Amino acid sequence: MDQDALLADLDADQRRAVTTDSRLVAVIAGAGSGKTRVLTRRVAHRIGAGTAEGAHTVVLTFTREAAGELRRRLPRLGLEERITAGTFHSIAQGLLRQRWADTDQAPRSIVTDRSRIVRDVMGPEQLDLLVEAMNWATARGVAADTYEAAVRRGEHRPGVAAERVAEGLDRYRREKRRRGVIDLDDLLSLTIEALERDAEFAEGVRWRYRHVLVDEAQDLNPLQHRIVDLLRQGADDLFLVGDPAQAIYGFNGSDPTLLLDVSERFPGIEVVRLPVNHRSTPQIVEAGDHALRTGGQRSDVRSARPDGPIVTTREHADEHVEARDVASAVARLDPDLARAGRVAVLGRTHASLQPVRAALEAAGVAVRRAVDGAGSPLAPFLADAYRLRSAGDLRRWARDLFDVDEMPADSDDPRREVAEVATDFLREQPTGDGSAFRHWVATTDPFGGRLPGVDVLTFHGSKGREWRHVHLIGCETSLVPHRSATTVAAKAEETRLLYVAITRATDVLTVNWAQRRSGYARKLTPLLDGFESSEPDLAPPPAELLGRTRDSRSRTLERLRAWRATAARSGGTLPEHICTDRALSAIADAHPTSPDELDRVTGLGPITARRLFDGIAAALADESLTG
Repeated sequence: MDQDALLADLDADQRRAVTTDSRLVAVIAGAGSGKTRVLTRRVAHRIGAGTAEGAHTVVLTFTREAAGELRRRLPRLGLEERITAGTFHSIAQGLLRQRWADTDQAPRSIVTDRSRIVRDVMGPEQLDLLVEAMNWATARGVAADTYEAAVRRGEHRPGVAAERVAEGLDRYRREKRRRGVIDLDDLLSLTIEALERDAEFAEGVRWRYRHVLVDEAQDLNPLQHRIVDLLRQGADDLFLVGDPAQAIYGFNGSDPTLLLDVSERFPGIEVVRLPVNHRSTPQIVEAGDHALRTGGQRSDVRSARPDGPIVTTREHADEHVEARDVASAVARLDPDLARAGRVAVLGRTHASLQPVRAALEAAGVAVRRAVDGAGSPLAPFLADAYRLRSAGDLRRWARDLFDVDEMPADSDDPRREVAEVATDFLREQPTGDGSAFRHWVATTDPFGGRLPGVDVLTFHGSKGREWRHVHLIGCETSLVPHRSATTVAAKAEETRLLYVAITRATDVLTVNWAQRRSGYARKLTPLLDGFESSEPDLAPPPAELLGRTRDSRSRTLERLRAWRATAARSGGTLPEHICTDRALSAIADAHPTSPDELDRVTGLGPITARRLFDGIAAALADESLTG
């Protein structure tokens, strides 16, 4: 690996996080600050510098996609050594499977959807609320005999009676034992038990995983906290990356105080902050900061991007007018943006999004569909897979699909795609049947949102994503913050949830709200009350440019657009992916004469500026490119 190239496109804070000699490090990475870039570069830098070994490095993530992205990025950086990267549950499952084999124990079957068992033992009444409360308890290691006390202390406010939740926890535990199955939280608790009680096993695991890195550390729940603590014992070779302002999974037991109190939790830890948002314009960052401050939280993030359009707030008579207006606005956009997945409509709840989805389809705008939904080319094959009753049947079905019609290996066929994903699922969950596969597809998005169209998602569903144009809908009282948030902690999480939604936009953000929804009067969300987006400062052009005529500047822009279009065609991408209109405008005004100056004018970054400079310089100089 070229260590200089590894660091060349990092800002000063990112470089410090990647190269620090400390082994115990927490990186507080604000929205859009390059969290994944820093994590991957840290792994590559340490292995390249000889301070870590790939075979003894583990990266713990919260999604299969995050682990896969990490594994894809590292070889591109020149790293030849393989590392271990996976979710907490998949790593725990691998450790337990090996332990069961070593101790001649039969492997346990894993239940991925606890609601089916809960329904069997508790009945269908208030099932969703009951399972939600049980999820919180099991993620925090709260047992049936201590749950009611936790509720009395104000640690949780369930939607059903506390005694019913306690009864459900007890019956669920006994029914799992009767059936001889475990669930995903059991993977963590059993791993913790083995690490705490078996010194030889714990020593072997710590030898295997000497260098521990944790992604999205703000989302750790107490069970995951404990696993991290047990893995780092004796070495303290730990690298945490996360953002307390993006902790939005409290309902699943996560505890953002890990990063807020990180210096107390880990004495001697080096804390590195990444305060520069490279994703969003200053106007969008300002909107997110306003929401956090209004909700009693803070963010020190600033944008490295040039100014963009102001954040627009639009008031609508009701949810139906809102839906039609949003659909109309999206329909007026360049259709290539939607086809390329650059446009999203985000709402607090699924119900609030239904009118928008219908209005978009009525306006002829393609909405990105679920891979197993009607009209998806994958749907019939997924439906077949979901009906299979055992892991063996699913494994044979996937193998048969690979062989069907003797498809070539590079065939872009939905059958092969489903078979490949099913095989990946079985590697992660060897005992999983068709029902478990359905749940896994729904929760992990293994096909990567491959179907084209506008994304219509909840705020929660938008986490980890970004779009050029974002419409937020339903930004009003009772929805934002949601009326169910009655505790201080829940209201704080609602603030962070809006912040996450706002900062998914890179260039254009529109906030929509309705005066009436479901027949009830509403007001603009208090989290954005008083917010006014700042117009960009219009600085006069430099004196040496005053003599240029408007026609001259227009010709310059035409040449730059022609260069950009050619570069986009050759690269198989959209012109906006090469260089934004705002950046082209800045180039036309400044006529940069070096890659460094191009970077200062546009904020493209030093590597991108060097890569694009020759083409831009030719476009600025060559009149023949006009038209």
